[in-house]
Amino acid sequence: MPFDPRGLSALSSTGSFTLWLYVTTDTRAGVLASGYFNSVADRLLPGHMLIVQAADSMNFLPVRSNAGVGNGLVLDASAPPLRLNGYAGLGFSFNIPPIEAVARSVALGAVPSGLYVGRQFTIGATATGPVDTLVFSILNAAGAVIAGPVSAQVASGGASATFTAPDPGSGYRIRVADAAEPLATQTSPSFVVTEPYALLTESGATLTADEGGEILL
Repeated sequence: MPFDPRGLSALSSTGSFTLWLYVTTDTRAGVLASGYFNSVADRLLPGHMLIVQAADSMNFLPVRSNAGVGNGLVLDASAPPLRLNGYAGLGFSFNIPPIEAVARSVALGAVPSGLYVGRQFTIGATATGPVDTLVFSILNAAGAVIAGPVSAQVASGGASATFTAPDPGSGYRIRVADAAEPLATQTSPSFVVTEPYALLTESGATLTADEGGEILL
């Protein structure tokens, strides 16, 4: 049979030397025939060695020029399967250059009191460290963003954003975060938004509400 490239594999290689294993159903005589390894002449180079597991023997053959092989040595005439134990050790190294720790933090100002629906209010925050932009948002009681995010540039260590108070309800919170580092964040205590205040107008001995009702003194 002709040479079968599927049976050829490199066992070890270092510098210009390679030890090959070739497993075939051909006989030793067939493997030693002239030109048998011609198709892999670019791989089998002079000085390489072949362990050949042929149909009738186990052989150790030197590679000559043009992929020819010498008579070599018959290791075993019964051609037992070659048993190879492989061991490997994986090593690695890495180098982490010194990293300078940089502190950065944000802190919310107080939320204005007496918030009613539709009222505009401004919330401020201070920043320390290399913080360039703060992001403000209003959260509802479930933690979902219902207003914002609003980005504000930090100047003189602080920034602010203006919002319109949402629908009447409780559990609202303001959140501020460093735009470049979301882990630097703070959330305000919860606050309440109410209905607008009723206005009373005095006329003589009568107080008139803005919706037209009267209160007698």
